[in-house]
Amino acid sequence: MRLRHLLGKDLRLLRRTPTIVVLLALYPALVAILIGLAVGRPPTKPRVAIVNQVPADQRALSVGGKRFDLDKLVKALYDNVDGYDVKDRAAALQEVKSGDAVAAVVIPSTIVEDLESQLGQGTIEAIFDESDPTRKAYVENTIKGLLVDTNRELTRRFTDVALDYLDIVVNGGEIGFGGQTTKILGLKKGEDILPRVLPYIPADQRADVIKLAESSRLARVGASNADSLLERVGEPIKLKNNPVGTNSSLSSLAVAVAVAVSAMFVALLLGAGMLAYEQEDQMITRLLRGLASRNTIVIEKTVLAGICALVVGTVMVLAFGLFVDIRWSRAWAWWPAIMLASVGFGAAGVAVGAASGDVRAASLASFMLGLPLAAAALVPKGAIADGLYNALQAINALFPFQPSLDLIRAGLSPGFDALVPALHLGVLITVYCLLASWAIKRRTT
Repeated sequence: MRLRHLLGKDLRLLRRTPTIVVLLALYPALVAILIGLAVGRPPTKPRVAIVNQVPADQRALSVGGKRFDLDKLVKALYDNVDGYDVKDRAAALQEVKSGDAVAAVVIPSTIVEDLESQLGQGTIEAIFDESDPTRKAYVENTIKGLLVDTNRELTRRFTDVALDYLDIVVNGGEIGFGGQTTKILGLKKGEDILPRVLPYIPADQRADVIKLAESSRLARVGASNADSLLERVGEPIKLKNNPVGTNSSLSSLAVAVAVAVSAMFVALLLGAGMLAYEQEDQMITRLLRGLASRNTIVIEKTVLAGICALVVGTVMVLAFGLFVDIRWSRAWAWWPAIMLASVGFGAAGVAVGAASGDVRAASLASFMLGLPLAAAALVPKGAIADGLYNALQAINALFPFQPSLDLIRAGLSPGFDALVPALHLGVLITVYCLLASWAIKRRTT
């Protein structure tokens, strides 16, 4: 009953200051959205000027009797960058120099002829603007990735042609060269013919013919073994994907980060500010004379901050649901996760408010603690030295952001472990509430 009355008093106090409440909700939400977009949104597609000098009716080439359409490469390029056509290389170069395009890709008119020739090699020119290293690296890697796929397909085609030539050399057949078709016997038939003509060869030349026959046999064996070697040329090391861990999308990570950050700021500022305000106003001293105990006050302020943070976190999920795919069927998992995370942040805020005893100091401490500790939880392993990373992990274990983020991700995406972060948060809530109660006792004694 006392807890309910205290909670009603604080809610009425918040209702009398709507401007502060709105700012308290909007500022963390704005910061959380920006962080979520930074974490979960891929780089914006850079503008790339594309010069395709190959006529539209000549963009199909024949490799090994099979058709390859050069437009597949161009279409893949348009899908990965913000591409637009320009008329020639000079115009593309001007686009890059003026800053209208981050890069330019020039496909020469001779590329089809070069690829269809037996000795030629096709070339595509890429012009980069080095003034923006991030976008330059993104465009460069995108173009290289597209050429890897195209080269892999063309390598398979050329390998098939080489294997056909080897088969003709070994077993005989017709081969085209220089616009003419010639029929050859092949090494295998040569092995059968040479023993038959051996008796008609002069005795002093038979040793050379025997050596020729043996050489032909060894050449046939070597050519036969070359088949398997050529089949591995296009892909010497085959990549076998074997993903481990839980499948998670960038959008779910962005939502989890945004919700955790917004709930953290609201709960920290509200829990710390409300308790520090009552200490500064000597309200707690009057309450402790018989109206409420220290534990009741701590629990009430924790619940108050948790409720407000839960409302903001829920609104954040609903807002993100307009733009990304939220698994609404898992509301039974992510909504309690936000609730427990909000209570954890509220307990941390109450502990800060109890330790400071001053509203301004409590608010400043909440900001100074919240942002660095949230950023520390987002540092990936391998980005820094192992010793520093382990130190950050130890700090993350003492603050509720990391377990809250893990718990919300577990609610949004199935497969993540929810038990460990939930237990972690339970322990932190208990410890923070005990610390806040102890701090109040020290200040009021």
